Amino acid sequence: SNLYTAFQIYFEEQELPVLALWLKTQGQKKADRMQKLTAFLLRERGTVSIRELAYKAEKWQSPVVALNDLFEHEQYFHKQVCDFMAFVRSTDDSALHSLVLSLYVDEVHVSDFLVELLRMLVKEWKRQLPLE
Repeated sequence: SNLYTAFQIYFEEQELPVLALWLKTQGQKKADRMQKLTAFLLRERGTVSIRELAYKAEKWQSPVVALNDLFEHEQYFHKQVCDFMAFVRSTDDSALHSLVLSLYVDEVHVSDFLVELLRMLVKEWKRQLPLE
């Protein structure tokens, strides 16, 4: 969620409020998911290890570079979720199955969102072309 906050702040500074708001929502959802997973693990006497994450927005030279980094992160995160879901399916823990399904049932990645938006724009663009 911290990385999404860094993206949010950057896109706010670039005056892209819709993308910034979407990232804020995603960051909140991801933080909420981690809280629920952490609570489950601790309740089940598991352990939780948290790595430090430091990300500097200065590396983004333009919104396109930042968006590319966001896509790369989304692809990485999507693979992590898929691997986690596969692991959960391989366990016999019905409580874990239920929790994980409820956490990720509505997962929407920015790449999916933008691809859909691009499809809409292409359709609109084609409708505006002069017919010969």
